Amino acid sequence: MNIHPFFHRSTGTLTYLITRGSHAAVIDPVLDFQDGVVTSTSLQQIIDEIESQGVTLDYILETHIHADHLTGSKRLQQHCGGKTVISKRIVEVYDNWRDKLQNEPLAAFDLLVEDGDELPFGDHVISVLATPGHTPTDLTFALGENIFVGDTLFAPARGTARVDFPGGSASTLYHSIKRLFSLPDNTNVYLCHDYPQDSDEPVVSTTLATQKADNVMLNDKVSEQEYSSTRLTRDATLAAPKLLPWAIPYNLTYHLPNIH
Repeated sequence: MNIHPFFHRSTGTLTYLITRGSHAAVIDPVLDFQDGVVTSTSLQQIIDEIESQGVTLDYILETHIHADHLTGSKRLQQHCGGKTVISKRIVEVYDNWRDKLQNEPLAAFDLLVEDGDELPFGDHVISVLATPGHTPTDLTFALGENIFVGDTLFAPARGTARVDFPGGSASTLYHSIKRLFSLPDNTNVYLCHDYPQDSDEPVVSTTLATQKADNVMLNDKVSEQEYSSTRLTRDATLAAPKLLPWAIPYNLTYHLPNIH
């Protein structure tokens, strides 16, 4: 199995192309968005890699509804096929944002999944773990000794995802991460975001043991009360993601809102 990360520096997002034999899956693809214009320059790198390897794209997996970038799922599917996959709880997020969606219907995702579901992937399966807290829709995808954790854990020096979006909960995220901590220590944790300086490379992955020992916000020694206090205090200082007014509506409906 090969795991190929692609880093979208302007949004700090990590996308993964996973291949095993003739099968492929992509996790959290990103579109470029600047001054109201959508392009797919970054996404094209992934399309080119899929085509050069001659693999079949089975799945396009969304770890959650993203607030900081526009998903490339629909455009990737148009080029390469594959089934789009997202949490069944997307309906809750759609309802929370309904008044911002300008009457656009929920996008027609191919597979709505929940905790415990398994997706056939060659001679393996991709297991679905519900890990809400950042949003209700957050999922972790497990494949062998690897987990793709979306917005739960960040690099140990950065902590965890924020919880101040509608439906977010520090307590829920605490328990989601503690669930991940119950997996074997040698599990590889593939991150969804990192924010390095321009000259530096992102932290793509860690081991679970490293997270449990060194995560500055939630490690083995931190109680739920301590984590909730630290997380909520930190969130109170954070600005909303700059692309949120476009990203949430687009990622729910595949239509850009008219914003003046």
